[in-house]
Amino acid sequence: MSNVSKLEKELATEEARLKVLTEEKAKTGPAKKEKKVRENKSDDDKFVLTNAEQGKVVTRFPPEASGFMHIGHAKAALTNYLLSVKYEGRMVFRFDDTNPKKEDAAYEKAIVEDTLSLGIAIDKITYTSDRFDEMFALMEKMLKDGTAYVDDTEKEQIREERMEGIASKRRNNSVEENIAMWEKMKSGSGEGLVVRAKMSVDDPNKCLRDPVLYRAVDHPHVRTGDKYKVYPTYDFACPIVDSLDGVTHALRTSEYNDRNPQYHWICDALNLRKPFIEDFSRLNMEFTVMSKRKLTKFVDDKMVDGWNDPRFPTVKGLLRRGLTVEALKKFIIGQGMSRANNFQEWGLLWNLNRNEIDPTENSPCRRYTCVPQEGSVKIAIDGAPAKSSSEKLLHKKNPVLGKKRVWQDTSVLVEEEDMVLVKDGEEFTLMDWGNIIPAKIERSTEGVERVKSATAKLHLEGDFKKTKKLTWLADCPENKVPVELQEFEHLITAVKPDPERNIEEIINKDTKGVTMCWGEEAVSDIKVGDVVQFERRGYFICDAVTPHHKMLLIPEGKAKMNHLSYWARKQRLSGVAVKKADEKKDTKATDERGMSLEEKRAKKKAMKEQSKGEKAPKGKVELDASAFDIRVGKIMEIADHPNADSLFVEKIDVGSGPPRTVVSGLRNYYKSDELNGKLVAVLCNLKPQAMRDVESCGMVLCASPADKSTVKVLDVPAGAKIGERISFKGYSPSPDTREAVDEIHKKKKDALIEPLNTNAEGIACWKDAPFTTSAGPVTSELKSVLVR
Repeated sequence: MSNVSKLEKELATEEARLKVLTEEKAKTGPAKKEKKVRENKSDDDKFVLTNAEQGKVVTRFPPEASGFMHIGHAKAALTNYLLSVKYEGRMVFRFDDTNPKKEDAAYEKAIVEDTLSLGIAIDKITYTSDRFDEMFALMEKMLKDGTAYVDDTEKEQIREERMEGIASKRRNNSVEENIAMWEKMKSGSGEGLVVRAKMSVDDPNKCLRDPVLYRAVDHPHVRTGDKYKVYPTYDFACPIVDSLDGVTHALRTSEYNDRNPQYHWICDALNLRKPFIEDFSRLNMEFTVMSKRKLTKFVDDKMVDGWNDPRFPTVKGLLRRGLTVEALKKFIIGQGMSRANNFQEWGLLWNLNRNEIDPTENSPCRRYTCVPQEGSVKIAIDGAPAKSSSEKLLHKKNPVLGKKRVWQDTSVLVEEEDMVLVKDGEEFTLMDWGNIIPAKIERSTEGVERVKSATAKLHLEGDFKKTKKLTWLADCPENKVPVELQEFEHLITAVKPDPERNIEEIINKDTKGVTMCWGEEAVSDIKVGDVVQFERRGYFICDAVTPHHKMLLIPEGKAKMNHLSYWARKQRLSGVAVKKADEKKDTKATDERGMSLEEKRAKKKAMKEQSKGEKAPKGKVELDASAFDIRVGKIMEIADHPNADSLFVEKIDVGSGPPRTVVSGLRNYYKSDELNGKLVAVLCNLKPQAMRDVESCGMVLCASPADKSTVKVLDVPAGAKIGERISFKGYSPSPDTREAVDEIHKKKKDALIEPLNTNAEGIACWKDAPFTTSAGPVTSELKSVLVR
């Protein structure tokens, strides 16, 4: 059976398997309301093709079978497919197999599986090699037409001559000389010979300096065997096959931008129809490398369990970790056809995913409870009934999911991480049972606080509105279902890894945390692939059920660490702050995560005492411009907000630490290209707040009239230094600039911001004090308006 036939057979098998999975999921309850991929007017404006005719669009996805698909490949595949669907056209699935040394049938199979798992329909599998004969003839035509020549110059010398703009000694070969050398290449005795296009010697675009079109490679091809001794380059094959396959729109990532004229030149030289080229940005993710060489190192060094490891950015790894295809589609559509290369936050994607796995209506996500085997506390409850059970809903808002049996007994197990926060005698609530009042809590005060056991009295009539809510399990054999919870961290420590940097320098050595738990009786019903929620711990996907249940934590895109997590417990028990990859946005939050409850309370009390000492006489609020921490920042990256049509998400360098994320309402007033790279005035010491599920850590200051008919970002003078603090004449800086505004009541904060304005000369001021930088004042073309 041929390789193509095998793949087509496997394709049919995979489609059948996916159909069965879809039918099984439908049995969990009524289908949730169909959620269309977000395509409001703004998204529709971004996710479009130029010169597209409805029903006639043909795109293509041309993977090379030399590795596993990662999220960057997934963006390319989904962009091509979703646009073909939008325009009621079709997508050509074509393996680029122009390099016989790189092709691997195992990778072909994996890529087909991954493509199908992304919900992409494959009508037919095609190969660039299907058109080798035609490309062969076209190459000979170019040699005879004098638009190409054969070169025997050494590889390194060709590279140097192209860089220097020097013509090859073979550039002016006669047609007869070129044909003779071509015949030598075809025979297999032309090692080192290449065919080059006769484009240009010294074009400023170095991609146009006589690029290589064909090379001699005496190596069997996985599909054509030993038939050929010469093979086309991707740059030569791509425009030819696109044109012959009927592709109307060739979508390419923006790093190919310099090669676009080359693509068109080849079509013109061969009198072929030219597809439209559409560029879009290459997908880069924070804390992530996608280089095959670097990912292979993680696999070879046993730092991960394989190419489907949940920590990997591969399609297999992400789906295994619980990412849904619908969330990925929304993530891709939200980026549109932007050509601005930037690093995306994983939090944006995982937040979209959370809304998919646990929607507000008809959620299929069942709820369960578990407690750590080594980190639980036994509480003997006076007044509790003897061992008994009752039925509870698996999801309080979706009764269709069914019920589970819940046990009660005179002793229960609770999380130790909860009990260290409970004070002696403090009444608290056992969720879905009632209140208890601790009579005695046995603590260990040597070193880090530990709780060994407790006794309590049942108090069902107690008020639960203001009590702590704790998850629990009755301490009985039925609730001893072993469950392994796995949590993961980023594999590298660099937010934006430099591709030239040694990967060894940024490898995170501590990326997998395992907590062995006892699960309630109903946990036994969880099957592989099920997504469930363990109450107060988070969402998990079942990875295995033998020898026991293994559950992988699905990230939710939250910046705050769950105190019940493996990492939080490890941090508390070690007494040393564990550096978390996501702790880059807010220094204050990072500091507090390493504190015990008592330390946090002490800090809060000290801050209150300090503020009392600094208070003005009653009735007066002496706050002025010195309370502001406004910095000169530079917008390094900008993207459309995934959940809001009027918002941008910006990465702004403010001089210290990684660029901070700032959400601004500038999308109705600016194009992203107008703001990218611009110097701005950033109010840095505002308390971080979530803006449509994206945490914003600052505010870009703008000038606008009261009706907001127009909004202009304040103009920072060109010579200002990134990170310098903008001062106000007559007002010295506050001694604690980081927390000055954070600690002010909202009404007082509004009163502090209210005097910001531009004066009659367009200079930004607080009252009459101008915004001042080392290079001069901050200004705006809008005069005598508000600054917000």
